[in-house]
Amino acid sequence: MPAKTVLILALVLVPVAGMVTAAAMGWGGRFPNAHFVIAFALGATATVLLAVGLFALSYYSARHGHDEKVNHEQDSDGA
Repeated sequence: MPAKTVLILALVLVPVAGMVTAAAMGWGGRFPNAHFVIAFALGATATVLLAVGLFALSYYSARHGHDEKVNHEQDSDGA
């Protein structure tokens, strides 16, 4: 596996592991069941990936001039 892929996986999975650990501490170190752990980990991973993806698209758009291409003309009535 390329080093860049390993780095990206680590940057995503390390915070998820921290969130799962913090959630475990909230239940006295024990989870209600294994399904909770799986659902929580999948939900946290999806949330982190969505946030990273949206920020990446935002930065990409700003750096490549796509934001300036939008036509900002107002209507003739000035509203």
